[in-house]
Amino acid sequence: MSMINAAARYRREDRQTMRVPVVMPLVEVDVGNDGFLTVTLDREPYSADGSLMRDDLKRVLDDIAGDLGTAVRVEVREEDKSTFTDIVTPERPKLRMIEPEREATTRIGEVAGGGFLPHEEVAVAVVVARQVANIDGTARLRLPPALLEAHPGLVVFMGKRSGTILVSGGAA
Repeated sequence: MSMINAAARYRREDRQTMRVPVVMPLVEVDVGNDGFLTVTLDREPYSADGSLMRDDLKRVLDDIAGDLGTAVRVEVREEDKSTFTDIVTPERPKLRMIEPEREATTRIGEVAGGGFLPHEEVAVAVVVARQVANIDGTARLRLPPALLEAHPGLVVFMGKRSGTILVSGGAA
């Protein structure tokens, strides 16, 4: 493979992207003097449980984007005629820990496990350290620069209880 082909190689399946429709659903929100909200989705009344107040706005917008599974355009109009426009995207689902269906077998210098598709690329993360998240939920780990230089690419953080997975760095 030539150097140009290797650099220009693009694999869509490696990208975690969200499909955004050509015309996004429109959520219009009118805020009354009393703080109550009137919400429409594509010009149709949005039925929500109970009366909506200003404090409910973020939750309602997140719910709409999540239910539709796509980004939505939001226009908020205040009683004083001021407006605010934004794009709200659905929250990405958090991955949860599950018990493996199959166990890997280990021998000196080798780890093996089956159940993958033929010719499937399998990313491997080797745990070299563990860290406890601080009070705001941030995990910070300092690794020797030589280790990161010897193994460039992905660094995977996975919360054992929350199932949250954070990936930084380039492709494996």
